[in-house]
Amino acid sequence: MSTALKGRAAIVTGAAQGIGLATAEALAAAGARVLMTDVQAEKVQAAARRVGSGDGSCLGVAVDVSRRADVDAMVRMALDAFGRIDILVNNAGGSGEVGIADIEETSEEVWDRIVGANLKGAFLCCRAVVPTMKAQRYGRIVNLSSPTARGSFGPLRTSGARVPYAAAKAGVEGLTYQLAKDLGPFNITANVIVPGFTLTEPGARVHWQFAELTEEDQHALIGAIPLGRAAAPRDIAWAIQFLAADESSYISGATIAVTGGR
Repeated sequence: MSTALKGRAAIVTGAAQGIGLATAEALAAAGARVLMTDVQAEKVQAAARRVGSGDGSCLGVAVDVSRRADVDAMVRMALDAFGRIDILVNNAGGSGEVGIADIEETSEEVWDRIVGANLKGAFLCCRAVVPTMKAQRYGRIVNLSSPTARGSFGPLRTSGARVPYAAAKAGVEGLTYQLAKDLGPFNITANVIVPGFTLTEPGARVHWQFAELTEEDQHALIGAIPLGRAAAPRDIAWAIQFLAADESSYISGATIAVTGGR
């Protein structure tokens, strides 16, 4: 077992399943203590018990990252449990479960919900942990974006509300680049991971959306990936683990695409 993150404490949002869960597993496997958060209370608590084997090294808590009170409580819980916060992984968000391709069909409610979960959530979480990281003079912030930040064309396939999701993820990238400049003097790095199409486990949103596609659309989605397969959540998690470790200490303000060459 790796000990690259021994003594470190991490917060991973959106950690009940998929990339967030795989990230928590990867960080814990490297020795970190992890606070796993998600809006799915029972699911994230059960996941934390599995990842930490019930030894208290991994905790699960219900958090809506678009709500300041939830985020502030999350940070207090991490500090009470671990005494420090070294790593923040902003994974919570998503494009929603309802496919909306056109801006004229995008309601304000959908816009606020998608932007709140992705961009506002990342902002609130970063703002809440930065004072602790500055005091420590150490921190690793990893924000997740999407290829959709650069726009997409054609069928929605596994996307939800495309316009607000593209805008939110583009905002997440801008937020990260500015943080890298502002926080560098405090030995805090900020980077972006852009996952390609990632086939999450059964029960997760992307999995059932993929399963509902026609066979032709499934082949088109996978066929566009040069490596010839969808990513597994662990493929993304290992990249995040690298950015969380000391070996990446001179990487900041970077965008790393984990897309199978697409």
